[in-house]
Amino acid sequence: MIITAEKREIGSKISKRFRREGKIPAVVYGYDFENKHIVVDKSELMAILRKSRRNDRFELRVNGGETYRVIIKELQWHPVKDEVEHVDFYKLTEGKHVVVDVPVKIVGESKGVKLGGDLYQPRKKITVEALPDAIPNDIEIDVTNLMIGDVVHVFDLDVPEGVRVKSSRNYTVVAILGKALEEEKGEEEEEEAEETAE
Repeated sequence: MIITAEKREIGSKISKRFRREGKIPAVVYGYDFENKHIVVDKSELMAILRKSRRNDRFELRVNGGETYRVIIKELQWHPVKDEVEHVDFYKLTEGKHVVVDVPVKIVGESKGVKLGGDLYQPRKKITVEALPDAIPNDIEIDVTNLMIGDVVHVFDLDVPEGVRVKSSRNYTVVAILGKALEEEKGEEEEEEAEETAE
């Protein structure tokens, strides 16, 4: 996918003017690369974001000439409005590793959840390091066979070849909690106690 951009001057007043004109201030940076300040068309960028995935690679064309292979490293959103205020593009360099956050994708329905458990996912993304062409769009976790009490840690993840996990390997990614089942059991015990008292 291609994203077109124009070079820009920097400054808060200038950035506000660009936003009023339907453009989003951005920066391109990377390994052994001098930062370049640019603006992208808001409508074009939002249309691309709607059909792309995290860590998709893009061709960034600046002023119709300079072309860079990039990923979107960070989107800064307005604190109130659902609008992107600034974009950080990272220029990919062949043979150089890049550190990125990869979303965790849950697949299947847990047997434990079907029995009344709750799926707990404290980590929505994992930080990894990889060469540009090895960067995954997501890391899948199949929870189908997880029962109440089962836990998946970072070290349990099946990451693609050439990808190294940078997040702490002891972190819990997914767990099936038994709170709902325990509450139901407690209610049944209370009912039994009341019946016995009668």
